[in-house]
Amino acid sequence: MTARIAFSLLTVFLVLTGLNPALAEEKQSFQQWLEHYRAWDRLEQEYSQESAADTPEAVLKRAQVYLNLNSPAKALEIVEMTPAFTGKNEADRLWIGGQAHRGLGDLTKAVLWYTQATKFLSDDEIKARFKAEPDLAAIWHDVWLKMYWSWLANHTLSRDSQKEALDAIMAAGRKVWENNFWNGVNSLMQPNAPKAKVPAASPAAPASPLVQPADTQLIARAMAAVSLEKFEEASGYVSALSNETVRAFWTSVMSFLNNGNPPKDLEVFLKDNYLKAHAFWAGNVLAPYSKSRTEWFLGNPDSAAWTKFRNNILTMTPEEAEKAIDNELGSMLISEQTTTLLRNFKLALSLSNGNQQVAATSWNSIDKKTLPICLRLAGVLAFKDDLNKVLPNNPAKAFALYPVLTTLSGAAGVDVHPETEAPFWTTAPADRLQALSEGQYPLDRLLRMAWWQQRFAAEPSTDLAKRAAYLFDDSSFGIRSLIFLADDAVKAKNLQLGAFYLNRIDEPALPPELRMAWLDIKTRLELDAGHQGKALETYQEMTKTGEPIPVMTRLRMALLYQQRRDYETAQKELLVMWDQRASMTTALQAETLFWLGEGEQAMRNPDKALDYYLKLAWQYPQENIWCLTAMYRASLIYEKRGKYETAKRLLGTVVRNASRKEQRVAAQARIDAIDKKMGTENGKGESSLAYPF
Repeated sequence: MTARIAFSLLTVFLVLTGLNPALAEEKQSFQQWLEHYRAWDRLEQEYSQESAADTPEAVLKRAQVYLNLNSPAKALEIVEMTPAFTGKNEADRLWIGGQAHRGLGDLTKAVLWYTQATKFLSDDEIKARFKAEPDLAAIWHDVWLKMYWSWLANHTLSRDSQKEALDAIMAAGRKVWENNFWNGVNSLMQPNAPKAKVPAASPAAPASPLVQPADTQLIARAMAAVSLEKFEEASGYVSALSNETVRAFWTSVMSFLNNGNPPKDLEVFLKDNYLKAHAFWAGNVLAPYSKSRTEWFLGNPDSAAWTKFRNNILTMTPEEAEKAIDNELGSMLISEQTTTLLRNFKLALSLSNGNQQVAATSWNSIDKKTLPICLRLAGVLAFKDDLNKVLPNNPAKAFALYPVLTTLSGAAGVDVHPETEAPFWTTAPADRLQALSEGQYPLDRLLRMAWWQQRFAAEPSTDLAKRAAYLFDDSSFGIRSLIFLADDAVKAKNLQLGAFYLNRIDEPALPPELRMAWLDIKTRLELDAGHQGKALETYQEMTKTGEPIPVMTRLRMALLYQQRRDYETAQKELLVMWDQRASMTTALQAETLFWLGEGEQAMRNPDKALDYYLKLAWQYPQENIWCLTAMYRASLIYEKRGKYETAKRLLGTVVRNASRKEQRVAAQARIDAIDKKMGTENGKGESSLAYPF
């Protein structure tokens, strides 16, 4: 009675104070109720049907709903198709646009939209929004850096507008996260600004004079020879370089240009702490050219006519070759394209032969922006010319080529940005990488790559992989980071995200090792998505690569073949696994034997199946689940053959050792059934030998 009175009093109190849950829910609008339960699809319908559906508030609410539905493309469509608002509504429109671009994976556009939104916000509002957006500090830093590196390579009419965008992003960054990085880049970009205080740090060891002026000229001659695919001659020039480490680096460059493979042993760069040289190959800055290096060579390597003409000229003495080219140039019948090719050929020959006078004349009379990459680098080194003169007019192509040329130029002894980047041949212990990258040289691309590689090797993480995939997307470090992210997403069954990462990778351009990793993830993604036919097609591509196939993927595909009743193919896959069992865990070895037995059983080969089951049970008694299941399967074969005592012994072990009740019950049921079949026969385990006489 007392409890009933107390409950009644509590109800009256809730009603009087407005805390009754039912009444509180009644006060909600249908839209609020849908929002509470995250019914975003129905909420969008409600917004679109409002009489004031075109008001700024309604448009923004609809766009926000699509973000909540993980449909950033639809949200972006709404805000892009809507005319600009004013005040806070415009800030919200731009902010949602930035979030949509971020959801689509375009960080650069996201930051540009966020930056535009700051024009309509107070300083306090800017700080609040920026700090509420997850991971925006790192994104802001990385986007600015990438845009800065792009700006360095841009010498077109768009350079000034790009500088304005950099300044706007920097201003917002300083406002929200005023730190050494933002103050430092402000000093760099605004010459009249007060110089930022850089934290005290012991300076990097000065670059040793590893590359002498004569070495630079030898490298220029080598690159000119490579442009004509004269690799043996180029190797001769490189072998004459005065320093062993420099020789090793440029030998690796020649080898890569010949076969597309980076060096496997980088110890030569680590032993003397040449951090940038090591990072160059560890991150493989030349990765975009792994599949094809035609852009580096003169002419069309696939043209039989060009190859014949080139090889004929190369058999002549330098004087004869120059005269033959001049004779061709004097013809009135050749096209402008052929004239350009012949002039470039004359430059390559004279540079590789060391004829500086003829080479200089050719260099000053040609369009340097159309030269093969080898010749652009050779000319810049030989004549100390401005790198900007050889960059393509297309900003995107210039941005892609710029880090390659600047880095190789530094490796040849000509550092392009000595004020903001460490000399290429800087030597410092690995534990100084962070101080160098984040303190003294925060704008040095190769040092940052080296620092992040070191961090990732010590502790791989999705956060760092995302940053590396964005900032170094044109290197193997960036590609490996994307593969790491795709693998992580597929393992977590986030298949849409895994597909997004895979689709950002240019699969045909990948070297064999990375292509195998890409195909492996794609196969697992297709299996998890239920696309078995596609998974089989992808797996067949994997087998054609000749690269080692991950064992778990091979196992899954073997089981898929069994499921599709292609038992012979399944057995082949499982037998390959068994041949490679030394690298497998004992649990996986036992599982392989089990499925081999299952395959033979399915193909009606009980003797072979029995061999696999018994071998498993004997060799891997510690792998309980596989051992006992194999013994149960073997007992069924013996029971069918009338070998009841053997079957009972196997089943008895299953009853004693099985951890699951279902297994014990099933095994005991078979024993009982066998006992009925045996009747009063001798069950003492004696020999079943019977004497007929």
